[in-house]
Formats: sequence, C-alpha cells, structure tokens
Amino acid sequence: MAAKRVVLTGYEPWAHAAENPTIELLDRARERNIPDVELITIRVPVETNKITPLVDEALDEYQPDIWISLGLYQGLSVIGVERTAANVKDFPVADNMDAKPHDETVFDDGPFAYQATLPIKAIVKEMADRAIPAKVSNSASTYLCNQIMYSTLHLTKQKKLATRAGFIHVPCSPAYVAAADYPEHELPSMSIDLMELAVDAAITTAAHRLTDIKAPPKGY
Repeated sequence: MAAKRVVLTGYEPWAHAAENPTIELLDRARERNIPDVELITIRVPVETNKITPLVDEALDEYQPDIWISLGLYQGLSVIGVERTAANVKDFPVADNMDAKPHDETVFDDGPFAYQATLPIKAIVKEMADRAIPAKVSNSASTYLCNQIMYSTLHLTKQKKLATRAGFIHVPCSPAYVAAADYPEHELPSMSIDLMELAVDAAITTAAHRLTDIKAPPKGY
C-alpha cells in the first residue's frame, strides 16, 4: 500500500505544564519509522491567535491523509481519544500570551460541533489490545486542544480535503508529577513509553482503517 502522509502535532510547554510530554512524543514518533507512513511532526505554540493559521498553512502545504493532534490533560489517568470538537473558545486559564477568551467562536461561520473523522473506537481497541489504558472521550473541552481539533476539521471541510483528523489527550508523565508541588503531586500519570505505544497504535490504526468499528464506546 502507498504510504499515508500523517501530520502529528504536539504542544509546547506552557504556564501550567512546564514539561509537556507531547513534544517528546513527537520526537519518539519520528524515531520509530512507522511502516507505510510518511510522518510530519509540528510543534504548536500555546497561543490561541497562532493555532488556526498554523493549521490552515499546514493543510495547504502537506495535504495529509491523516492529522492527529496530541495534548496534555492534567488529571487524566488514561489515553483519551476525542470524539467531538465544539465551536467555542472558553478558556479556564490564559495561554502563553495571556489571552483568555470566553464564549467566543473558533469560526464565526462554523457549525456548533464536528465529530472526529478518525476511527476512534478502533484506535481505542488497538490500544487496549496492546495493554494501554484508553477510552473514547466525548469532549475535547473548550481550550486550545479543542481549538486545534475544531480548526482542523473545519478547514479540512472548507478546503474539500480527504484528510481524516482528530485529537488525543494524554496524561501527565511520572517525572512531572514527581516534581510537582501540592496538590499536583497527586495527579495520575502514565509513562512516556506507554504513551509512545499509544501514539503508534493511533497512527497505525488510522493508516490502515478507513472506517470505524461498531462497538459500545469504551469511555464516556
């Protein structure tokens, strides 16, 4: 089969996550040389005003078959494969440029929400088969992770691309939690090695499956 062009994105560190595991996951994914995959990795700034233009430019430049964005969700204990992105920016904390929009749209002309076009249940099953704790999550929240997911799905549709896209949340790393002060020192964590396998499972499944499986959701 022809190699699938896959864009994988991760966020840079920010005020509430001095060590963002998604950047290391980008590096590790490049080193894996996943069969039948042409991998492009992109570091995303934690700045709301730069995210949507970055997605716009990258879609034009790469026209990928698959787009998977990664983000950190502090407090998550398993891998969260997101189902839905909403057309809203309602930030609980400021980004790295101190922007903190409330009740704003990502696109004024966009629909209320999009569903991921990745085979999310098949991805979760593949992770489970590899003994990686994972679930389908029904909301990417209203922060920057939701923004990049919504932007990718909306712009893909506007540009009439065949790109299949979605978002995956990962927990904190053990190193981050071990070095954290109260109360973050009690946050759940997952090893980078296990997260790396989860990313591999997501890319491999998306590259080899055009449709999702029919199964009860493992998640909420």
